[in-house]
Amino acid sequence: MSATLTRRLRRAAAAAVCAAAVALPVSLASAAVAQAAPRAPQTAGFTSLKLLNGWKNSPYGTAHAAARLSSGIVQLKGAMSTSGTAAEAFVLPKADRPATNVYTNVDLCGSTEGRLLVEPSGAVVVETNDESSSWSDAQCFTSLDGASFARSASGFTSLKLQHGWKNGPYSTSKAAVRVINGIVHFKGAIFTGGTNVVPFILPKGFRPASNTYVNVDLCNAHNGRLDIQTNGVVTVNVETTWAQAKCFTSLDGATFARSGSGFTSLKLINGWKGKAFGTATPGARVINGVVQLRGAMATAGTNTEPFTLPAAFRPASTVWVPVDLCNAHYGRLWIQPSGTVSVQVNTETSTWADAQCFTSIEGVSFAK
Repeated sequence: MSATLTRRLRRAAAAAVCAAAVALPVSLASAAVAQAAPRAPQTAGFTSLKLLNGWKNSPYGTAHAAARLSSGIVQLKGAMSTSGTAAEAFVLPKADRPATNVYTNVDLCGSTEGRLLVEPSGAVVVETNDESSSWSDAQCFTSLDGASFARSASGFTSLKLQHGWKNGPYSTSKAAVRVINGIVHFKGAIFTGGTNVVPFILPKGFRPASNTYVNVDLCNAHNGRLDIQTNGVVTVNVETTWAQAKCFTSLDGATFARSGSGFTSLKLINGWKGKAFGTATPGARVINGVVQLRGAMATAGTNTEPFTLPAAFRPASTVWVPVDLCNAHYGRLWIQPSGTVSVQVNTETSTWADAQCFTSIEGVSFAK
């Protein structure tokens, strides 16, 4: 991974000069106004993070960068930007540092995929996809909302890998799973020299009530997903090539609701329909101040707003979080304090047809 990071930093220096010209999608035409708006107070229990190396807080009306530890899970919130080339954005407080390296995906400018490398020292480094994004995308906008990871293996059940898959590439932890308040949390990372796409089968206590699809990070910050069936069979899907999953598939930050218990169904609008491909009805639930979404949807139309969040589930600041689209393509949700939710796609790697076909909101989370 260090060689990849070095390449990115070299590319970052070349990209820095164009950072000022980078803009978010057309749908954010009012962002300049939003950016100047008063910032909402931090969610209870979150600790503000001291940004380093020229990184700054709250672009486009988002919250300050912050972290919270709850039930062994570190949840991040907020967003940041920079005009510089330093990839290290902050150092986590000791209480929030992982026992091993963690890689978890995050959203960048223009709905491009990126990731955070979180080291046991607490250093947090922003990395970009080596094909579909550039350092200027991270400079313009790096969202922390939705990013989470387990601090240690305490309370987790190890997963039995099969078909040649192996644990712990690049100093990550072993693949494991835990249920907390009805939400299944993964941890660790895996790799393989083979072509079998099924790395493990979830034990019965960790299986979803409906088919489930969640984003995961692959080699060099490429996008992938887990296809999790009700019988526990888990398949790794890739957006581009299988080599990226073989090299590295991170489970850190991947979550899903085991059932609909405690969730409030979301009223879909503008022609959007739920239960796409046997998935759950879209729903929302608040757990210790964090909103967790569930389910998936599809549409034959062109309206990007599938639902409006009820007041109880609305964030205090604007939020952007990654979502999975058709054929493991990358997308995101733009969630406004008014409750308005929009689906956005990365126009370099996907099209609106990918969102129409399938948009999974399973595993999406953000701090209120």
